[in-house]
Amino acid sequence: MAGIRDVAKLAGVSTATVTRALRDEASVTAATKAKVRAAALRLDYVPSAAARALSRGRSNLLGLFVPDITNPFYAQVAQGLEDRAAEARYHCVIASSHLNPERERHLLTSFQDGTLAGLAATTVGTDEGFTTALGATRGPLVLVDRRPRGIKAPLVRTDNRKVTRGAISQLFEMGHTRIAMISGPRDFDTACQRLSGFRLAYKAAGTALPDELIRHGHLGEAGGYKAMNELLELDPRPTAVFCFNNLVTVGALKAIREARLRIPTDISILAFDDMNLFPLVDPPISAIDQPAYEMGRAAADLLLRQLDGERGLGDVVLPATMIMRESLAPPSTR
Repeated sequence: MAGIRDVAKLAGVSTATVTRALRDEASVTAATKAKVRAAALRLDYVPSAAARALSRGRSNLLGLFVPDITNPFYAQVAQGLEDRAAEARYHCVIASSHLNPERERHLLTSFQDGTLAGLAATTVGTDEGFTTALGATRGPLVLVDRRPRGIKAPLVRTDNRKVTRGAISQLFEMGHTRIAMISGPRDFDTACQRLSGFRLAYKAAGTALPDELIRHGHLGEAGGYKAMNELLELDPRPTAVFCFNNLVTVGALKAIREARLRIPTDISILAFDDMNLFPLVDPPISAIDQPAYEMGRAAADLLLRQLDGERGLGDVVLPATMIMRESLAPPSTR
């Protein structure tokens, strides 16, 4: 492969001039730029990402922090971010906190040395010390899915409140009047927004919402399993359950199976966040689907725009869709 010295030799200029010409700097004349570009084209010369990073005086690495890379939602976010970054000749470093705020804090600290050109993050840390450290991140910062309190940075998200209200309203239209929710942590804005949409659907239906039908603070399979067992002990038990995310749903399904209840005959299930497993189980699970891959691409695009000097970028709100499958049905009259 041709290198920068080959281009400089063919064009009859220095390697520094090649660099400046290909960066379209004003200090290089139009004639010299044309000569350098012609030489680069003739030699099929493409500057490496590393070389461009050095010439800019910054890294060519974008970082992504996620709570759990085994969650299919975050895996798709990572794929989207990585693909968009590659188009701009950036590489990605992806780190998972495993839902551990202390690990997240350590990861954040380790990348404060300028290793990353920019950072996209979905965080679980909520204490003041962590949010202060996140807000002091060097370089561009983009938030994905949720915003920690007090952090001012562009956020890529869906309209959690609106899509949840619409989905729960469909359950009321099916005839359900006792719908439960396994919610996320109270200090997660996504949990607050989805719970708000849930409450709005109850209000629109003119139905009172008993406190016992809401279970707070659950993120993974274990939390979903525990919360669903608690809901199944209620008398009367709910006829439908809305789960905060896909992994909570997996835990809830385990509890329903162990109780030997049938979906949707005995209880209907709706998940927030689809996953490849849901269409394959019996019955297939209905879900609110967030465009995770597109969210990752949008996050990378916001980072790249900041690296190009854009400021004051706003949030990106992408549409989520309701996927109806066989886990939802009118409540049994038996």
